[in-house]
Amino acid sequence: MKILLIKPPLNPNLLTVSLYEPLELEYLAASVKDSNVRILDMRIDRNLKRGLINFKPDLVGITAYTCDYNTVVTILKQVKEFDSTIKTVVGGSHATFSPDDFVLPYVDAVFIGYADSTFPQYVKAVDNPDRLKDIPNIGIIDKEGVFFTQKVTSVPDLNSLPLPDRNLIRKYQKHYHDPLRNKIMLIMTSRGCPFRCNFCACWKLMDGKYTVREPESIIEELKSLPEETDIVYFSDDNTFNDIARMWRLSELIKKNNIRKRFQMYARADTIVSNRDLFEDMKAAGLQFISIGLESFRDEDLEYYNKRISVEINTRAIRILKELDIHIIALFIIRPDYTEENFNQLFEYIYRNNLFRPAFPVLTPLPGTELYEETSDLFELTNFDFFDFAHSVLPTRLEPKEFYRQLTNIYFRSFSLKRLVNHRLNRLLSLNRDKFFTDNTDGITIGKLILMAACSLSIAKRMRYTYRDLNTNHNNLQSIRGVNQELI
Repeated sequence: MKILLIKPPLNPNLLTVSLYEPLELEYLAASVKDSNVRILDMRIDRNLKRGLINFKPDLVGITAYTCDYNTVVTILKQVKEFDSTIKTVVGGSHATFSPDDFVLPYVDAVFIGYADSTFPQYVKAVDNPDRLKDIPNIGIIDKEGVFFTQKVTSVPDLNSLPLPDRNLIRKYQKHYHDPLRNKIMLIMTSRGCPFRCNFCACWKLMDGKYTVREPESIIEELKSLPEETDIVYFSDDNTFNDIARMWRLSELIKKNNIRKRFQMYARADTIVSNRDLFEDMKAAGLQFISIGLESFRDEDLEYYNKRISVEINTRAIRILKELDIHIIALFIIRPDYTEENFNQLFEYIYRNNLFRPAFPVLTPLPGTELYEETSDLFELTNFDFFDFAHSVLPTRLEPKEFYRQLTNIYFRSFSLKRLVNHRLNRLLSLNRDKFFTDNTDGITIGKLILMAACSLSIAKRMRYTYRDLNTNHNNLQSIRGVNQELI
């Protein structure tokens, strides 16, 4: 069977200058080795028709986050218009938590949850409707409607999964990079999370379970990565939850003489409780830590159910600074922020010497507890705007002012003046605190200029956001109504 797997184009609203490999599609491709598989990364190559003409696939699969929904629906429709005999299937986060949104006349199946085992089963049974109904966690769509098969929750053995097929993205590889244009590759070493943050759906994908790959398996994949890779990004929800595993991994990285720079995710309380581990991982190549600090206020952290405090966050920052591990700090912008709150957030960033912050707007994605609590309050219901750059919930400030404040905090955080003042203080030894003077999260003046340019791009897109909201937003219920009428 000829299978075309598609990564949809980037939502133009996304405030990102990174481009990561489609690791989920590489895993799917590896699960159907007996088939002829291609990956079309439409973030790079937008010519869908050419891909269909050249390859003539029997099956097209596509993955979708919520902000990709409208784009993915359009692509699926175009595939069926090109050739109605092509089987079309969709998976990913939105399909998992809102599968009814894909009950459309140009979709043949919806995959719910991880498809490591269900996708190859579907490929083998695609021409036998009776066998399809025995495959768990899928929705089978035909003229009669949709039939959802049995829901089964199981913990996968990550060590038994075939390594992702990176041969299929070789032609795109030069395009994958982080915000500072480092060549980056992804690696999955765990799934799930034992914590219960209300804005996150990742723990629900595994029904609260957590599973990991053995360090030996990880080492084998690290050895297989392209030599020119600058940074290896551990694309896990919670890389450091199993402390003993990470000690062993650090040991094996050094023993096998793997000389890569690593970016990982960690919680602040894990860092505070395991300083020695992070010092050891630094020696093994850990250079970047992504950390969800979320807020400068304890009441926000309590609302998010983070089970952490600002004091713990601040202690974690100091530890990472002292170890010279660069921090990528994530702060959630609440819709009810006032101008004073934006100023207080920047003061926390300035006081703690954070040079690579990011500011996603609080977004209630399907599958999260936050979505269930707030869905009746949505002001924006077009999925295009569930992009962490727009507030789908009412803002306390007037929209124009809210987006102005959001833009300004990027400008202030990536200010060249701020970095120059910091360098002068360091040069003149006006501040002898190593915590303040020595670590700028890897940001040099040249890199800051690049980040500042990104901030200008953000400002340009944000400047007119508030003006266009009313004309660009469709009602979700009307979208779903039209979808059902088409069946």
